[in-house]
Amino acid sequence: MNREPPCGTKRVFQNITGELSMNQVFRIAQPRRGIVARIAAALAVAAAGVAIAVPGSASAQEGDKYPSHPIRLIVPFAAGGGTDIQARIVAQEVGKVLGQTIVVENRPGAGGGIGAAFVGQAKPDGYTLLVGSTGTHGANQFLYSKLPYDPVKDFTPITVLATFDNVVVVPESSRIHTLKELVDTAKANPGKLNYGVTTVGSSAHLAVEKFNRDAGIKASGVPYNGAGQATTDLLAGRLDYMLDLVGTQIGNIKAGKLRPIATTALKRNAVLPEVPTIAESGYPGFSAVGWVGLFGPAGMPQSTVDTLYKAIEKVYASPDFQATMRARSFDIAYMPPAEFSRFLDSERQKWGTVVRESNIKLD
Repeated sequence: MNREPPCGTKRVFQNITGELSMNQVFRIAQPRRGIVARIAAALAVAAAGVAIAVPGSASAQEGDKYPSHPIRLIVPFAAGGGTDIQARIVAQEVGKVLGQTIVVENRPGAGGGIGAAFVGQAKPDGYTLLVGSTGTHGANQFLYSKLPYDPVKDFTPITVLATFDNVVVVPESSRIHTLKELVDTAKANPGKLNYGVTTVGSSAHLAVEKFNRDAGIKASGVPYNGAGQATTDLLAGRLDYMLDLVGTQIGNIKAGKLRPIATTALKRNAVLPEVPTIAESGYPGFSAVGWVGLFGPAGMPQSTVDTLYKAIEKVYASPDFQATMRARSFDIAYMPPAEFSRFLDSERQKWGTVVRESNIKLD
């Protein structure tokens, strides 16, 4: 940024030099050397003051006006999915609070790795952000032998944006009506029950593996490329049970085609309040939910992080926003950056254990 020196400094410099260079000034006659030396010293001090003040002032102004132009929000998954829909809702409302447009950009691939790597390498100025997930920042480092990013070192955690509860479902024609009956049946017939895996490595897959391990049951997983065909086979009775997102299966549940027997969060789901949790069905402390959170590149200024978090906090306090989110089966969740960092540590520990003990690999 170009700046005029302080008025007094400008006048002194012009009065002494006119059109002369600084070298010419110091060749002025010997009798005036003392005067010139004193003035030159004063000029040096003044110039140093200007050099120090300008960067500081510019930095302060840049910090004060964030955000001064549109923000890119990278969604590392395809458009139209749950994460994308949730990101667009949040982007629109947070953008209003910040007074700037937040442009959602989809960069899918490699289980979210392509989009995550892009943001991890971006300039940490707050204008390129990421919607990370259970996969990108909780499990991928254990599912893949090599990632194009470091989920810890390459990012600044800002806050969790939403959680996604899973539900254990069986066909309506099944003789199983409770989680206890499912566990008892599986233990009485080890390896004979089939369960659907909607997408290998997804939060729902990890959740069902954690449940099977915690319950001590052995069953046969059947992998699918998405919930559609898995649901078809479950409805037809070719699968005995499945664990999937509440939002994905709520239509079949409400239509009486699938029977929900337990949900996976610590608290009961607001959409299915009559369905007990796994935790209250004999497995205290059990929690296996999907989530998405907001991240920036590593090294973001704390003031920028605070600005973003306060805007999100304001949006999430709105009853209308909460109603919009819940209508889409998104559970409201946000927490300060420091708490979010601790949450991420616990998620990595939990899913690392599940992946290792279940021997799941995606490459």
